[in-house]
Amino acid sequence: MEEKRYASDIAGHCNEPTAWQILKEVSGQLIEHKLLWVNPFVIEIGDDGHFTLLSAEKQCSGFDAPNADTAHPTDADTAWSLGATLFYIVMGRQVMNGKGGAGQRETSRLPYIRSEWPALSELVQQCLRYPPSRRPSLQQIHDEAVEQHNRCVEEIRLGPKFKKASDAATNGTINVVDDLSFWPETMYETHPNNDFNKSDL
Repeated sequence: MEEKRYASDIAGHCNEPTAWQILKEVSGQLIEHKLLWVNPFVIEIGDDGHFTLLSAEKQCSGFDAPNADTAHPTDADTAWSLGATLFYIVMGRQVMNGKGGAGQRETSRLPYIRSEWPALSELVQQCLRYPPSRRPSLQQIHDEAVEQHNRCVEEIRLGPKFKKASDAATNGTINVVDDLSFWPETMYETHPNNDFNKSDL
């Protein structure tokens, strides 16, 4: 029997498309099945690459919203837990300097995941707001996750973005890649007549 894998197993190694997929699939299951608790240790990774939220009798330490009724959490409490769960999966550590919800105060600064993932980072921040009334609903989280996951899938389908020819020419070289999220180094077209002179060796 194969060992089960959980979202906690990929903590710190999660890319943006996978993060949106987790939010999309888990939020949908929270809505459909009226489940109360969510954390990285009860999200199973299936052989088909999909994520399934398992029913749990209690919450894992650190993923409860501040001042939440741990016996009967509200949808706002669950939204906070989902944000904290996503943060853990992406960053590999719990929010609030590893203290989770117990470490959050009304004046606590909200963590930001990555500047190159603004939509995801801002949604997680909204989930982690201290006042429950200011957190998004599970349906709002799900709708945003569906839209952003579709965007990621489309970007992968289209492949790396390239500069327009009119913007590419610079000092006799051509920069052919313009999106650092796809390729971190600047790429240049090579010309046979620019090879080094063997007499220089």
